[in-house]
Amino acid sequence: MAVAAALQAVDGVALKVMVDTWAAAPAPQKEMAFQAAFAVRQVEVGFASMLSLLFGLTAIVYGIALLGGRTYPQWMGGLAIVGGVPTAVGGIVMAHTGFSGLAMAINMPASFFLLVWMFTLGVLMWRWRGR
Repeated sequence: MAVAAALQAVDGVALKVMVDTWAAAPAPQKEMAFQAAFAVRQVEVGFASMLSLLFGLTAIVYGIALLGGRTYPQWMGGLAIVGGVPTAVGGIVMAHTGFSGLAMAINMPASFFLLVWMFTLGVLMWRWRGR
């Protein structure tokens, strides 16, 4: 959660300020302002890659726990691992290539898969509460 909050602070606040500064800079200062904005963008890439890695690893750990438990269907554990592995790999790829096409091609479908998995698990937990 802390990594997600930091990512939003950099992406939603700091990067906007830097881009606005670049846009308003006089011509002689544009290059320096652009480089500063690019540096902030790289911090964003770092946070996004770590968020993806941690999100994927967390799903894998939950998947292992679900596979070992008897409360919920074991296939839910398998789905968590199937979604967690590419999400974590996407984070590693993103750390090396930035917001590249490859990183997005891995990360977007895997993250969507995990969101569907979390929703499904939540529905099962809601229905089976008190068991």
